[in-house]
Amino acid sequence: MTAATSPADRFLRHPTVVSGVIAVAVGAVAVGLIAETALQRRILLAALVGVASFGLGGRLWHRGRGVAGVGLAACGCLVVVAAAGYAVTEPPRITQRLELLPGILGLWVLAAALVPMRFRRSRLLVDVGSGLLFVAVLTSGVVRGASTTALVVAAGATILAWDAAENAVSLGGQIGSHPETATVRAELAHVLLSGGLAVAAVVAVLGVTRLGVDSLPLAALVALLVAAVALLLASHR
Repeated sequence: MTAATSPADRFLRHPTVVSGVIAVAVGAVAVGLIAETALQRRILLAALVGVASFGLGGRLWHRGRGVAGVGLAACGCLVVVAAAGYAVTEPPRITQRLELLPGILGLWVLAAALVPMRFRRSRLLVDVGSGLLFVAVLTSGVVRGASTTALVVAAGATILAWDAAENAVSLGGQIGSHPETATVRAELAHVLLSGGLAVAAVVAVLGVTRLGVDSLPLAALVALLVAAVALLLASHR
């Protein structure tokens, strides 16, 4: 006789789905804001298809659908690698390549953090993926590949993506990621709070840049980073 499955047996210690999807989506927005040419956007779109396939395949694998999950994840990896290759070779200017490649790799690593083979590595992958996204934004600021407004908003989106991914890992470690686990409201409330704080930080930094004070976009990005991180950390206490 097989014993009934208890709630404890159904506990899945994986990052939650809603916050994970939001993290990758917001990260994609950040990269899209600094991808100003049509070619960059096409390459980014192809990479997003690969990232989505990789993430969905990882979820299927975690749910016990090994063959389908591994196959879909492998196809997604191939698409992302191809997109990264195009990002390195196709854009006519080297600066366009330098700002696009870290963004694509960052989205891929962030997706890997949210469907990890080992849960304990999720936080490290979240930090690495978010860091690569911010490198892409900073690179665009250094080479002046995008406007100051786009850079500041992209930096805010990057921080929001990091926060959502961290929340996905935290909730997944505490209460699990089983479909029956009701975490959607808590996740959406957290994202709305963090999003409001990020918007406030973006508005504040853009307000400073409108005062006529000469400053580099990079300086505005650093100011945004410090302000947004401080607000987000304060909201968690």
